[in-house]
Amino acid sequence: MENSKQIILNKKYWKGWSLNWNVLSILAIVVALVENLLVTSSETVDNGTYQLFLLVFIGYLFCVYLVGYFLSPRVKIYSGHFAQLNFSLGILLCVQDLLTEKLGILTLPYFVSFAQILEQMRYDAILLFESTISSLILWIISFVIGTLIGVVLGILLGRYRQFNYWSFPYLKVIGIIPAAAWMPLTMVIFPNSFLAEIFLIVLSVWFPVAFMTIGGVQNISPTYFEAAYTLGFNEHKIIQKIVIPGALPNIFIGIFTSLGLSFTMLVISEMIGAKVGLGWYINWAKSTGNYSQLYAAIVIMALLFSIIFALINKIQEKALRWRRVAS
Repeated sequence: MENSKQIILNKKYWKGWSLNWNVLSILAIVVALVENLLVTSSETVDNGTYQLFLLVFIGYLFCVYLVGYFLSPRVKIYSGHFAQLNFSLGILLCVQDLLTEKLGILTLPYFVSFAQILEQMRYDAILLFESTISSLILWIISFVIGTLIGVVLGILLGRYRQFNYWSFPYLKVIGIIPAAAWMPLTMVIFPNSFLAEIFLIVLSVWFPVAFMTIGGVQNISPTYFEAAYTLGFNEHKIIQKIVIPGALPNIFIGIFTSLGLSFTMLVISEMIGAKVGLGWYINWAKSTGNYSQLYAAIVIMALLFSIIFALINKIQEKALRWRRVAS
């Protein structure tokens, strides 16, 4: 069991551990910090938050490398795989700081340094936190509803030919229409913007999930159903024990396909009708011409959506762990 876990880990984090790259990655962040401290700024910027971020990042990398080298082989594999990326990040931060804040080659208002973005995030921390929570709640509600509708419809359409015959042509027409096209209508039909936003995000989610679920159900070998009938399974048990597990890989493909669409629709819907949320915050920043606010919201979105993607990927790995054992 331990060997199989180690093999999976080595496949995922395939770059070997290197002392040189680990040291260089720390040095790259140190160089970015020294550059920010010593090079004179062409703009008035409070670099305290950025410098604290770099110090924390240096400390984090140092701790991870020490733990990996002396205590944990798993952490060592992890740190070795990402060392080159951390090095490139340090170089990128240094170059970006020079081009914007220090030398002024890329000038305000459209180009801002990462230090300005972090300072804006600190200044607007409460508003950004409230907007992030609002967007997250809206997304979770909408995505769960859209996924459930997609899975249920996909199972019904894939399992029952009569239901597929009468329903799929109509559902297909509705599903391929971009969710954004319904926006003007939803603002009139629904009593408030929150319900309209939920409806739009659900529209962007359900069809990819349903479409992939149909394929997953229809690709299940008929021999499984024959064996189930022989064992006396009723329809409910067939759905539970054969259809859902058999279609699960396709269901997750549909979920991952709909993730990007749901994120896009979340931002668009909040830009149009919301009074809070990251999409609203971006729209507000655009109207005031404060591009550091805009970039701050984009950074938070990148972090939030990456965390969501990673969590769903973990759920997929857990739900489909039998595939790793089989391989």
